[in-house]
Amino acid sequence: MTRIIDYHIHTSFSDGFFSPRDMILAAVERGIQEVCITDHYSTWKPALSVMELEEYYATLDEIRMNESLPTKIFIGIEVDLSSIDFLDSLKDFQWDLILFEYVFTQSSWEKKFQQVLNFKKKNPKFNVGLAHTRFTRVPESKVDYVFSKISEFEIIVELNTGYGNYMDKWFNYLDDEYWYSIGSDSHHKNSLGNTILALNFLEKRKIPFNRIITL
Repeated sequence: MTRIIDYHIHTSFSDGFFSPRDMILAAVERGIQEVCITDHYSTWKPALSVMELEEYYATLDEIRMNESLPTKIFIGIEVDLSSIDFLDSLKDFQWDLILFEYVFTQSSWEKKFQQVLNFKKKNPKFNVGLAHTRFTRVPESKVDYVFSKISEFEIIVELNTGYGNYMDKWFNYLDDEYWYSIGSDSHHKNSLGNTILALNFLEKRKIPFNRIITL
């Protein structure tokens, strides 16, 4: 039996409806064993600014350190690569998970993908993943290259039940050579932990649950 986890959750620090503490307590009530808060880091939507990163991290770390809860709490962030180019500020924190979004949705996807690879190469200690990725801009001639780099750099592929991104045709290339993260992309208490469809995807593809990352 796999762990009950949700590694993609938003709070009032970005575009979620509830405070981090409220979302975490709701996760406890739902029997979720592990959660990772991953608020947006962006310049164009309700999101963290570079000046708010310290407050965000400190708030989550205080909850994690001072409250005796049965649910394990991890601190993550979702980086909007369509608006954020300066990534050095991320290095100042001990993130459990960094998810990059909007990597393959633009004509400049090769540049964005290289940014992710370069960041991981310079910061191997971080768990680096692709948030709700659809490989929409990747031509067939580049698919092998993209997936070989994802495997080589151990970039985590998120199975996001909020977006159902695993319905992308290129996900048929994925197997137990890759690492996965599972998240609901929840912005509200009601959708916390709704990750069964992602688990079903792994089972259908005969990918063992031990390929889900452990933070």
